[in-house]
Amino acid sequence: MKNIFLGILVVILGISLSLYLFISSDKFSGAEFVALSLGFAVIGLIVGFAKEVQEFTIAGNGVKLKQLRSEAERQIKELERAKVELFRLILPHVLQGSQQTLNQIDPRIKSFLNIFDQIQTFRIVTELKPQIEDVLHVLLICQYGKLRSLYDDSKTIENSFEELDSPSWLFISLSNEKVDQFMKFNSQYQDSDIAKKDLVEGIQAYAKLYEIKVKLDKITP
Repeated sequence: MKNIFLGILVVILGISLSLYLFISSDKFSGAEFVALSLGFAVIGLIVGFAKEVQEFTIAGNGVKLKQLRSEAERQIKELERAKVELFRLILPHVLQGSQQTLNQIDPRIKSFLNIFDQIQTFRIVTELKPQIEDVLHVLLICQYGKLRSLYDDSKTIENSFEELDSPSWLFISLSNEKVDQFMKFNSQYQDSDIAKKDLVEGIQAYAKLYEIKVKLDKITP
């Protein structure tokens, strides 16, 4: 029904345009008015009855709508597969980025978050879950390591996600004593306020990764 109304609208607008050109232009003949009106009428019928119309002819060449639709659907599926494979190749390269930074945030996190946002936009998180988790686990451990003064036991990529502290716990642990301890092992900090600010931002970056991991764990195959 929606297509029929759209088809009628195309016909009305087309005939109105033809009539306007016929009235306002001296060079627009009656025959041209009829031809243009009929053209819009045909287009309107095709739009209105697209599901029923299987084939129409333009200048003697047959155009099969069903075949065109099938080809378009096939191309869309191929593009979807290509999109997944492209991100599958991109994700591991995130870990090859530089880890050097003056603050307490792994610089690779920004790239990962940008890519993950794109993956979410394209709604292909489920298809790429294993690859996302592989990269995410490494980044979680590395970012957790930058907050070393807030906990007792160091972690490596051999540790599981469950062995990591939650961001909430790290925020609770961020006492003045912990900040002072952090400054002892990071001589570039001379101001405790700046040191605490960098630690807070580090925990916030860690929290973003932690949140993604929690979301992924809720996705079932």
